Amino acid sequence: MLSSRVVTTPAARTVLKQSAAALTSRYLTTLSTHHSIPTWATLDPNELGTVSTHTVLNAVGGKWQKDGDIAKKLIIPNPLNRDGLPICTVPDTSVDELGPFIESMESVSKSGVHNPLKAVERYLMYGEISRKVRTYCLIMGVLLYER
Repeated sequence: MLSSRVVTTPAARTVLKQSAAALTSRYLTTLSTHHSIPTWATLDPNELGTVSTHTVLNAVGGKWQKDGDIAKKLIIPNPLNRDGLPICTVPDTSVDELGPFIESMESVSKSGVHNPLKAVERYLMYGEISRKVRTYCLIMGVLLYER
């Protein structure tokens, strides 16, 4: 019976590691040079965990919470480099901090915003947004689902 284990020398393992690192670097460089980040994007995926840490914020009452208003955060580590910068920090909202969220939800009207007869302009706006997304995807070469 043949063993599935490969026996290599330390020198061969070093060469394999260097080759893998070179291929990974070449692949990541290719990815980052062929895809441009849109101007409206607030996060550059090529910089995640390498240049800066992205901060995720909560939205309450139609406004983003300030970073200082968040009591506790979860730190999402970089899975590719445990010694590098974390990818992002996410608010860890506790039960005691839910008051503003509940008030915000209670202030939303129960009728009208989803009714096309009461809010025609919203449906026209969403139609225009969908058209722009489709145009952007066609320009960028992204294939959308079609029947």
